[in-house]
Amino acid sequence: MSLPKTNSAAAACAARRVAAREEGEAVSAFLLQPDLFGTPLTPGEREEFSTRPAASVGHADDAYWFVRDAAGAICAVIGVRMNVERTGIYEVSALAIQAASRRRGLGRRLLELALDFVAEADGRGLLFETSSDPSYAPMHKLLGNLKFKQVGRFPDFYYPGEDTLWYYRAIER
Repeated sequence: MSLPKTNSAAAACAARRVAAREEGEAVSAFLLQPDLFGTPLTPGEREEFSTRPAASVGHADDAYWFVRDAAGAICAVIGVRMNVERTGIYEVSALAIQAASRRRGLGRRLLELALDFVAEADGRGLLFETSSDPSYAPMHKLLGNLKFKQVGRFPDFYYPGEDTLWYYRAIER
């Protein structure tokens, strides 16, 4: 599944689903690079980002997509997986965009790709967990624009002073 063509600068880059171990390892390296996220990764995020992209290969309910920039480097990633209860609710396991590639529509396009993936899998909805840190404000705004509703807040979830916000969007049939 690749992103539809648009007239934006992001249109030059098509998303590609991780289909080989080497691609998964490249996605892991991208996700683990310093300063990609606005806050430090938790130990669980580091572990997941180290293993899940390659482990997702061949799993229908667990997928990562990546976008390469004009120079061929990975510049954006999204990961989606079925929740552990296997109830038809999917979770975004990762969404990261290299700073130089932000504000070009990639986040929106990757989230739309994830929503399409969940719909095609007959999923019921998509859950997105994100930090309350002010550096994530553009993501909060994007989620609202894409009709996600904030459905939860857990104080000091990541680290003291850093809450987690849960956003959810039901899949419309």
